[in-house]
Amino acid sequence: MPTSDESTPTLPTDEEIGAQGKAATAGTPDPAVALEESAIVTDAGDGLSPAVRRLVRQYDLDITGIHGTGPDGRIRVGDVIGMLGPRAEQAVRGVTTPRHAPAESDDSAADDDTDESSTEQPTVAPAPTEALAAPITTVFECDLARVLAHRKRLRAENVELLLTSYFLAAYIEALNAVPELALASAPRIGVELTTADGDTRTLTLDASGTATEPLAERARTIDAALRRSVGADLSDTHLLVHHYGASGSLIATPTPLGAGHVASLGVGRVRREIVLRNVDGDETPRATTRCHLSLSFLPEHVTLARANLFLAQTVRLLEQWPE
Repeated sequence: MPTSDESTPTLPTDEEIGAQGKAATAGTPDPAVALEESAIVTDAGDGLSPAVRRLVRQYDLDITGIHGTGPDGRIRVGDVIGMLGPRAEQAVRGVTTPRHAPAESDDSAADDDTDESSTEQPTVAPAPTEALAAPITTVFECDLARVLAHRKRLRAENVELLLTSYFLAAYIEALNAVPELALASAPRIGVELTTADGDTRTLTLDASGTATEPLAERARTIDAALRRSVGADLSDTHLLVHHYGASGSLIATPTPLGAGHVASLGVGRVRREIVLRNVDGDETPRATTRCHLSLSFLPEHVTLARANLFLAQTVRLLEQWPE
């Protein structure tokens, strides 16, 4: 008859299971954990995760001046990708994986740069949206009745202002409340204006010379500057405005960001609508002119609350345009 020791199976401990898993997968690093590595520090010395060091070496980057967005200012993959500009898409493909990648592969990703003598096991903190840096878009509707009335009065004086000039005047004012959208104290704004026949015209504006003017006068100054800049190069701008004019409208379509930019603005087609207005407690239908204004932005640089604040300020300025 077997003894009690012989009849009772011996189960491996948690430590033994972990050791067996590491031995079975040694030498076969799993790319599925490359993204998670961006959120942790696994080695002593430079304080960078293996994924961050890999990008720094691959693109020969100088990161000494970066203040990271991780705990205690640690540099993450998203911070490095923000430096790459047009090269960011290639870098993202190298460090991102499908969200359904198995979590147990964490133990098999023994990166070459990891200090094997360390007994500390890293705790993985997933951060998929940070590395992808996908823009978010927020959309507001704007009533342009007062802007168009002002424009009509100027036409009676033989003064013709581009509708784009009104939007830029309001944008520059709203940037005082949310300056991080342009990453510059005196931003240079680029405009892509699409006409009804589908042609695109590029214009630029140096916002520094208009910041102190009253809103209506600012629109005139901006209009003159825009007309002088037709066909301008947009590569040295800090913020792009995509004005679709008569060619289309915006609902929630992200507008393209310029290289190194954190946000872009969209202006949809102006359209006539019937809306209900509350007058002395009664809802009265009224014809008005409206358009969509959108803001696409990188959430790691601009919060949704700040983005909404910017558009709310812009809409308020346009809807209360001085008579």
